[in-house]
Amino acid sequence: MGHASSLKVIIETPYAETILKAIEPELSSLPSRRVKASARLQDGDLALEIVAEDLVALRAGMNALLRWVVAIDECLRLVDSRQ
Repeated sequence: MGHASSLKVIIETPYAETILKAIEPELSSLPSRRVKASARLQDGDLALEIVAEDLVALRAGMNALLRWVVAIDECLRLVDSRQ
């Protein structure tokens, strides 16, 4: 049996507030029941906190959240560059 693990990631992006609003609904549907996540703004940056029952669940939750954040950030940058 694994040990409880947690991870906090601060992401600097000009789109922190928009990304937060986009991922909030996803936080309750992470790929495993063994992981919980929260997100908030911290000094204008996006702060993600992931708590999991074990390292495997932590990795799965982290991968899911970071993929969402990166995809949203890239889309927003693309839209901004075209305006």
